[in-house]
Amino acid sequence: MDLKLANKTVLVTGAARGVGLACVGAYLAEGARVVATDIAADAGMDAVGALAGEHDSGRDRVRFIAADLRDGAAISDLVTQAETAFGPIDICINNAAVTHRANFLDLDVADFDRVLATNLRAPFLLGQAVARRLVTLERQGVIVNIGSVNAQLALPDNTAYVASKGGLLQLTRSMAVALARHGIRVNMVAPGSIDTPLQRGGMSRSPELRRMVLSRTPLGRLGRADEVADAVLYMSSPRASYITGECLYVDGGRIPLNFTVPVDDAALAAFEIERDGS
Repeated sequence: MDLKLANKTVLVTGAARGVGLACVGAYLAEGARVVATDIAADAGMDAVGALAGEHDSGRDRVRFIAADLRDGAAISDLVTQAETAFGPIDICINNAAVTHRANFLDLDVADFDRVLATNLRAPFLLGQAVARRLVTLERQGVIVNIGSVNAQLALPDNTAYVASKGGLLQLTRSMAVALARHGIRVNMVAPGSIDTPLQRGGMSRSPELRRMVLSRTPLGRLGRADEVADAVLYMSSPRASYITGECLYVDGGRIPLNFTVPVDDAALAAFEIERDGS
């Protein structure tokens, strides 16, 4: 299926690894021009550069710009630099996020503020900046916010992250209804347990934790970053032209699950083999 994304200008945040990096590769494969950004300057430059070399004319169609999205001025500069590189932004993917685990009673307000600054305030500021330019230029566009199943599901030791993702869901809905008259669609893609370095690092803490993660996922495995990227591509494409204000969960069936499911020992063994070989 042709997603009609060739020559679109796409901005992807949190692009140094995981889902963000997978989105960069997916858009390059569709013929889009991509501005990738991350606070991790060296890692982002290396990862995006290596990925660009895997696609035809990839190095001509991608730019990496280091930016701290907690800084409003940096966001404004990022939008300007993106336009200078490839023209007006057609699609904005708000993927950058951080987490902080702590018992609720011990959670420091500085850590709470830091998580919300990256996970909620930055998507608001960047989405607003991109939308303002689209309205000024009288262009239609798309914003996709990368959320989480934790927009609905709570965690006792990750309060700030859960609050940020719940807020992002409502921000997405509010943006969608506010911007619809301008021809700007806004949706959220919400992953479950995805096979990223962060997820594997957490699951590596104990066999019990690995079994617990798989027991809450009916499909019985971790998702892949490219599976999330595929959902992002669809939601940002003209194929989804009548969808706005929605959340697409890419979670292996976790949201509707009311009980745990049996865990296949082979899936646990496969995790161990892949982890040890990585």
